[in-house]
Amino acid sequence: MRNIAVSLALVMAWAGAALAYGYGEAEDPMVALFKKGVAAARSGDWGGARKTAQESLAAHKGHIFEGTALGPKFDAAIAKKSVGDTGELFANMVYLSILEKLYRIKQEKLSDFKNDKARLALARKAYLDVLDGNVKKRDAALSAALLGHFDAALEALGNPGLFGVGAKPADAEKFDGAMSAIEQGLGKVFPGFIKG
Repeated sequence: MRNIAVSLALVMAWAGAALAYGYGEAEDPMVALFKKGVAAARSGDWGGARKTAQESLAAHKGHIFEGTALGPKFDAAIAKKSVGDTGELFANMVYLSILEKLYRIKQEKLSDFKNDKARLALARKAYLDVLDGNVKKRDAALSAALLGHFDAALEALGNPGLFGVGAKPADAEKFDGAMSAIEQGLGKVFPGFIKG
């Protein structure tokens, strides 16, 4: 837990580098809450950190992965004024947001190319902005593999083409494989992350 917490301190310095990929520059709202919550904890604004934790949990209500089990953990981390533990919990919320997007695409059977592509773009960017630095630090090859799995998931979405020209059908099996590989890879680096 400490190694992850220490590494989270590096996240803010290089987060902007993720914009170069070309998926778009929209930011996952959970990444914004991560930044806000970690900044509050670092500055000793524990009331602000608590409020941001509550916002993060409220944002996941009604989702596939609600994160309700993280509420008491946020309370404990904030009560002991642990910047590392608090930062890790906010990173866990980003992880849930990534999973939410992947599972939502799967649940809807890759049926809406435009929305599926936007969700996947946000998931990939959230991964780059918050989690990839820790993955890279632990295992650079896994970092590259995870990015490859995000690319495979994008390819699996297919393409409606332009007026049907160049259309490629979605490949649910390929998407499922890429999604599973992403989830398993993140589980190796962040075994303490909670899904519920």
